[in-house]
Amino acid sequence: WLNVAGRNNILFYNPFERSNRRCKPNNGNNEGGGESTGEDTVTILDGVNVAEKVWNWFASAGIVGVSDNPNLIAGVIGNLMTEAGGNTFNINPFVVSSSGYYGMYQAGGGRATSLQAAFSAAGLGGTWGSSPSSVSDEVLNKAIDVTLTHLVNADDGSFRTFANTRPGSETAEAYSDLFLVIVERAVGGSSPILDPVAKAKSNGGNYQASAERRNNARAAYNAFSGNTGEGSSTIIQTNTESVVDPCPEGTSSEEYGDYEPGELVSGGMTLEEAMSFMQAYRSITPRDYSDPGNNLSRWSINDVTGCASDLENCVAFVQWFICEYAGVCMGLPDGSQVVSTLLNSGRGFTDGGTTPRPYAIFSTGITSAEGHTGVILGIDEARGKIIIGEAGCGMSFDFTNAKEKDLASFMSGSYTYAYTDSIISLGGV
Repeated sequence: WLNVAGRNNILFYNPFERSNRRCKPNNGNNEGGGESTGEDTVTILDGVNVAEKVWNWFASAGIVGVSDNPNLIAGVIGNLMTEAGGNTFNINPFVVSSSGYYGMYQAGGGRATSLQAAFSAAGLGGTWGSSPSSVSDEVLNKAIDVTLTHLVNADDGSFRTFANTRPGSETAEAYSDLFLVIVERAVGGSSPILDPVAKAKSNGGNYQASAERRNNARAAYNAFSGNTGEGSSTIIQTNTESVVDPCPEGTSSEEYGDYEPGELVSGGMTLEEAMSFMQAYRSITPRDYSDPGNNLSRWSINDVTGCASDLENCVAFVQWFICEYAGVCMGLPDGSQVVSTLLNSGRGFTDGGTTPRPYAIFSTGITSAEGHTGVILGIDEARGKIIIGEAGCGMSFDFTNAKEKDLASFMSGSYTYAYTDSIISLGGV
């Protein structure tokens, strides 16, 4: 879980490593719109400006799906150019806006506070407001390292969401849109935005300077990627030193992806895997009984009122989960009564008391009220965190997703659990 970014010598947590990567035969085709040729290679540049240094940082970081994706890196840089570079490659890691936003990605609020703390811890607290040309190259490189390490690992988790989301097309412009709506959070909603592809597609026009960001991303790709012969490249490398692909010759794990939505992972999921898993539920269409061709009854999901859709309902999500992965398709009462109903159903659920475990169903709230229910998707005891999947009536579509919560609150006695161990099927039934 700890990697060293080779050219920058940065020790950092890699949140994108997986133990369940799959292999798929190479089809010999590139789906990147003709922008990439041959293997996924990333050019290491001379570092003559901050944009090139940022490119080098990501290219050397060894983050699976990031360091070997020039379109993604260019999409990030396109946004940084707008945020802190005046739409040029001269990005300023020290800039402070008149509104109190800090650094290359213009962190505000609590994000600004944590970034300032990271600068201070690195001895860079007095550099805010400087220009790149006014500090030594050593200080400039350190500021870039601190900023990007903080963005990837310690900020608010939005970069992890961004890096684990694939747009409709593998282009620098598409990744620029994703970074805008997920990391910069230009479109309203939860933090981070949990439906970034739809948000990006719905932006339109020049929302939050999205057109400039796309143009910047294209300029960065063309200048830095090595696929057009432009830029100041000195070395072309494939990131095999820091990213070891376990697949045999003639296959590719990158094409298939780290995780396929709709599959359970033995022992529980990481947050990133859980968010990918939830796409299987979030992508169900139609979402309402009133829609033509409705198929919700096969999961025993009834027409509901007062919710964003029939699927934006905590009980509906649990009904889908137990039907798809335990073969138990049955109607359920209010969320507070779900666990007791399952335990009394004679369908193989076992009493977990108040102790959570992966893929257990939970209920909370007094039984005379609606309460809430959902599914435990993972537990990280070392960090004291629990990962749940949930939906909510009266909540937006963004609410229907995986969330990371404090483990202690789910062991406080206010939650009860029905274990699914003896009936669950990881690949679905």
